[in-house]
Amino acid sequence: MIAADLITDSVPSVKTTDTVELAIEWMNEFKLTQLAIVERGEYRGLVTEDDLLDAVDLAQPLSSLRHVYSGWESVYISLHNHIYEAIKVMSEFNIEIIPVLDENNKFQGLLTIRDILKHLNTLFALHEPGGILVLEIAQYSYVLSEIGRITESVDAKVLSLYLANIPESRDMLLTLKLNVEDLTRVKAAFQRFNYNIVSSYMQSQNGFDPDDWGSILRMFDL
Repeated sequence: MIAADLITDSVPSVKTTDTVELAIEWMNEFKLTQLAIVERGEYRGLVTEDDLLDAVDLAQPLSSLRHVYSGWESVYISLHNHIYEAIKVMSEFNIEIIPVLDENNKFQGLLTIRDILKHLNTLFALHEPGGILVLEIAQYSYVLSEIGRITESVDAKVLSLYLANIPESRDMLLTLKLNVEDLTRVKAAFQRFNYNIVSSYMQSQNGFDPDDWGSILRMFDL
């Protein structure tokens, strides 16, 4: 999935001649803390909620704010970047929108964190019934076919998986989304083969237990 597939033009951009008041109104309406600044199709940077707090007059133009362009003009992705690149940039700069430019550096629209999370929900099958199992595996011993064989030996299937390196370690974390809600037999199967189970999340009637999407997203470094 690339940026062009998730791009939205429903969130308005602002011009430097627009007022602080207008920017605040749009941030409130779209529940965002940043807006893109675009002049005649050219991306100029981001205005943030913090920038607006510096304003002494709501009627003053955005161009009068100090440091309104500082560094943001280089924060964007291209139409053909994968959404993982969007997530990386958004995490690095702690922003909830990322401007998307074409090959001529023309502004095409935005990706928002809400749209990306909706896509990840589908990509990782988080909306499907089942549970999540997190394994710690040495890099040299990771064999995908074996993971599938162990899972299927107890009549379960892998709906999605995510592999992440552990900083300053030769081990990795393997997150499995499975099609079974009760993970008891699956956990026992992996333990028989000496896999280290870091955590598991069994889906209850009210959702994952613990009912904390933040903990689920942190497993994917989001």
